[in-house]
Amino acid sequence: MKDKIVINNLSIEKLSPTKKEFRNKNKKFSASGFYNNNKVKIYEVFDKNQGILREFVSNHKELSTYFPKLITFDDRFIVEEWLTGDTLMEIKPSFFQKIKYSFILKKIIKLMWSISYDKEVFDYIDHIYNRVGKKCNFDLSKIPIKINHNDLSLDNILVTSDGLKIIDNEFLGNSRGWILNLKNSFLKDNFKNKEYLSKEQFIELWKIREEWSSNCKEI
Repeated sequence: MKDKIVINNLSIEKLSPTKKEFRNKNKKFSASGFYNNNKVKIYEVFDKNQGILREFVSNHKELSTYFPKLITFDDRFIVEEWLTGDTLMEIKPSFFQKIKYSFILKKIIKLMWSISYDKEVFDYIDHIYNRVGKKCNFDLSKIPIKINHNDLSLDNILVTSDGLKIIDNEFLGNSRGWILNLKNSFLKDNFKNKEYLSKEQFIELWKIREEWSSNCKEI
């Protein structure tokens, strides 16, 4: 087991893999550790600009309340506080609880989409196409760029004493990937983005997303 890692001159010690191995299913480093006796999470980025975006989110008065506290970052890694609580997957929310949590999650998504950020960060759609060895053959330029999490599954939404928190932020980006956010969550998606994509194009994007997800599970 690795003993420690130094990120931006901060020494993170007593490392343990977040899953079975230090390399996760996306072949990126992911671990828990301790900084100043506080448990933290360390994860490797896909885009060197993700740390700067994560800092932007951390400094946003409203949006930051839904994310773990940022400890530090560099071009390769991000360190966040380790939050305790149960995920929505673990809770197995009732029908009425889902309505409650859906309302909050929609509020978070709309907030992310409403915030202007001037640099494109982590092209999620390009990432999933590359991972399955395929190329997108239709024009995505009409889709505006927006801040998005890209993986708002039940496993990545934590119920804490301070309310809902979004965890596992490895895919955080400012890109066109937001178009899949609702479909890629427990929220009902009525495909309200027809001005950007045809229904057939959206279906193809989702098939690529499912193929990529299936490949990741096999790793």
